Amino acid sequence: MNKKLLFKLLQTPSISGNELAIQKMLIEELKDIDDTIITHHSYNTVHVVNKESKIKVMLLAHIDEIGLVIEKIEDNGICKLTNVGAIKPQMYMGQHVWVVKFDSNGQYTYIPGVIGYPANYNCANISVNDLNLDLGCHSREETLKLVQIGDMVIHQDNVQELANHLLTSRALDDKIGVFICAEVLKRVKTKTTNGVYFVATVGEETTGRGAYFASDMVNPTCAIVLDVGSSTDVKYKEKFTHEVSLGGGPILTIASNANQKLVELLKESAKRLNIPLQYAVEIAKTYTDFDTIYKKNKGIPSELISIPLRYMHSATEVCSLDDIQYIIELLVDFIINLDEHTNFNLLEV
Repeated sequence: MNKKLLFKLLQTPSISGNELAIQKMLIEELKDIDDTIITHHSYNTVHVVNKESKIKVMLLAHIDEIGLVIEKIEDNGICKLTNVGAIKPQMYMGQHVWVVKFDSNGQYTYIPGVIGYPANYNCANISVNDLNLDLGCHSREETLKLVQIGDMVIHQDNVQELANHLLTSRALDDKIGVFICAEVLKRVKTKTTNGVYFVATVGEETTGRGAYFASDMVNPTCAIVLDVGSSTDVKYKEKFTHEVSLGGGPILTIASNANQKLVELLKESAKRLNIPLQYAVEIAKTYTDFDTIYKKNKGIPSELISIPLRYMHSATEVCSLDDIQYIIELLVDFIINLDEHTNFNLLEV
């Protein structure tokens, strides 16, 4: 497992709508693997091996992350913020952050700041409008010399390996999915002639636009979406209807819109490799790129595989490197065992 690429993904900012820098980095990292690269003005990238094959397996993982954006600068130099994606304001109180200044060439610079937390302040019911970004400036004019309205804000880098093959960082959602797809691409290139199209999608945390464009860019035989799913092995007040643990293996989605033949083939691969599986029931909506993909191109045979994750949408998300390895092996086996006779329409005999 190439943890160097994984750490590089996690340390490269990619707030939704600002994915250019990380996509350029990924293109550079995979240039010796890709047979071809398809790009789009949205910043979607498609990394392709075995492009001449009639079989086109599309793997999708979103490369954007949640964050904040400067919306207003007060007379005293404090920046007021709004959300980019489904953030939890409490997660930013008392935190060191970066203001990320992107340019049109995919370059970026960091300005350090803090989101203050007064000792006598009750943050239980705060909204994003209550967050104060402090850059150390004393006036609006001084702040404007450093940042401007529209600049993005993220937690400072905090990638660490924990005990028992666990990893913590911001934006594991869904850069671990991106990493898995990249590793699968590398491994299948020399093991099969089946075409694999890895789409690093943009905008999943905000509009879902990347998934919408992806199917038209590829026109796949089938699609597998990689995203994260909440683990339930650490109990809090939040109630879950499923049982999922870190290190327990990939989460297959039981959904009315998942292709049953595709799910069956994934289960067969897991059985061959003795990979444990976990399940989540999401009958109508998954709130991932899967919700868009299965509807496209008159219906794409699709399934969502989730990577177990603790503390989703926080600066301290936690995943298991064992689960990452399981999913890489599962997808490689699934892809190399597909052939032109595989029929995802179970009504045809």
